[in-house]
Amino acid sequence: MKKPGRPLCLDPRARPVATESETMDRLNFEAGLLVKRAMRASGWTYADLATALRAMGVRRSATVINRRINRGNFSAGFLLACLAAMGQELRLRSATPRETTDRTD
Repeated sequence: MKKPGRPLCLDPRARPVATESETMDRLNFEAGLLVKRAMRASGWTYADLATALRAMGVRRSATVINRRINRGNFSAGFLLACLAAMGQELRLRSATPRETTDRTD
């Protein structure tokens, strides 16, 4: 009779599940690559991106933007702002923060 409980994996080739920290590091790296690829495809520099973001109300120098992107130290909102500033097609529903909290779904 088989006992209930946590299954054991005896295969030494099996990969352990990544930790949350490892997963987030990988995703932050991927987010940075996403912005860099869009910049390269558009022929943009960090100065160009800083100028375009400034027109959207994001006031950061090209140096700060470069550092943020290369470290992967930015929010999802910043990622979306960068992509929108470069004219990448984004399918977002515009809503103010209040509209998102007032929903009664």
